[in-house]
Amino acid sequence: MIMKYAIVGTGAIGGLYGAMLANAGEEVHFLLNSDYAIVKEEGLHVISEVFSNIHLDKVNAYQHAADMPVCDVILVCLKTTSNESVLPSLVQPLLHDGSVIILIQNGLGVEADVAAQFPGTGVAGATALISVNKVGPGQMHHLDYGDLEIGNFNIEDAGMIDRVVAAFDRTGLIAKKAEDLNTLRWRKLVWNITFNGMCVVLNTTADKLLADRATYNLSKEIMHEVILGANACGALLPEAMVYDMLQFTIAMRPYAPSMKLDYDAGRPMELRYIYENPVAMAKAAGYYMSKVDMLLQQLLFLSKY
Repeated sequence: MIMKYAIVGTGAIGGLYGAMLANAGEEVHFLLNSDYAIVKEEGLHVISEVFSNIHLDKVNAYQHAADMPVCDVILVCLKTTSNESVLPSLVQPLLHDGSVIILIQNGLGVEADVAAQFPGTGVAGATALISVNKVGPGQMHHLDYGDLEIGNFNIEDAGMIDRVVAAFDRTGLIAKKAEDLNTLRWRKLVWNITFNGMCVVLNTTADKLLADRATYNLSKEIMHEVILGANACGALLPEAMVYDMLQFTIAMRPYAPSMKLDYDAGRPMELRYIYENPVAMAKAAGYYMSKVDMLLQQLLFLSKY
């Protein structure tokens, strides 16, 4: 079955994944904002330290969603800070009766909110294990990893996620279907809650946090706390994954998490879904993530001043 893909949010992650799908022969349509004219003229460029470099010289590029064709799979790669304000106007023109929306976004509770915006349309969530930066208009620098995992929220077509996973597999990426969306989301939060917030508050990068004994230990304590919060919410994550994630982070190329980049650039931080919802949901389930809540309060202060 030939499927049409729409990339809503052609930034670092959307640009990379969309370019890899198109390079593998999939029909991909890209919604762009300020990069539109350059990408239309010069295409998309991916410099990868993991795979071969990609230059898509002919790109299905659009500046307005209304000009795009309806698509089978809508890959939303925007920050969650845009979901309430602009997502409906960007996604609605792309939908037909069988379309599905896959949210390659971070945080907890995002699928329920988006599903409420698009009743009758199937929604899934995805997490990306990837290190990639946008380094110029239509230019992505892929530093490390690239794995994608997709968990179903309410898609009724049982084979749809399998077909999307197969398409990503053909690009050379490691893609898989998650058994449980709640567990998938909480597992990514163990890393995101810890390193996004601490890098912002301490004005540093993850490698430096783990090179110092005090912040290494604090990182470990926060990760353990998130796991306990996850377990209270029915996501049974093993304590041993803390060691594995720490070793994975130590092995990464030095990298500033996306929230640090957003804060430095004066953009809104994704506090609602990465911090506020997890703290509230864990507390409602009987466990208070006190260190995470303290980190949240510091981030809320920084977001105001």
